[in-house]
Amino acid sequence: MTYTTLLEGIRMGRFVWTLLAGFALGTPAVPLGLSLSLPGPIALLAVLLGAACCVVFAVFAMERARLHWNSWRVRWKSAAIRADSTTAADRKAAIGTISGGRSAADPRLSSPAGQRARRVLARFGVVGFGILGPALFGTWGSALLGAALGIPRWRLIRWLMIGVTLWCTVLLVASDAAMGFFGIG
Repeated sequence: MTYTTLLEGIRMGRFVWTLLAGFALGTPAVPLGLSLSLPGPIALLAVLLGAACCVVFAVFAMERARLHWNSWRVRWKSAAIRADSTTAADRKAAIGTISGGRSAADPRLSSPAGQRARRVLARFGVVGFGILGPALFGTWGSALLGAALGIPRWRLIRWLMIGVTLWCTVLLVASDAAMGFFGIG
């Protein structure tokens, strides 16, 4: 093995570690990439790739979990109604009462906490949620919360990635300035 291939392997290992940190931590992984002696743009790219994998995985996993939860709730409530009802007309009236006249996929925001989340989402919208979410809730938290609130998946992913890119860039500039000021790296 030559020296250049060994050096390239070490650089690739640093890139992979930064990518994995971007997946696990999100935006706070930028200083880690810089501390591993990766150039700023390469560290930013690695963190953004890891965060993109995190956002896509979390959104699709939460949508799947939400669909399973809703189907379980509908089955459980309909079984409880069948045990209490005697006629088909009673069952239809009870199902309409339980679901509030809405479809089974919509009761995700009917609780008091859900109403609060709906007001926040109505105030800032998907754009504001996507830009502020990574800073307020972290990458995982904002992706899971947005999917649980029922924000359309591709719109949520797009705006979360714009927010992650914004905050990673801000963190890169701040970390690079701090490391330059203190003479680190």
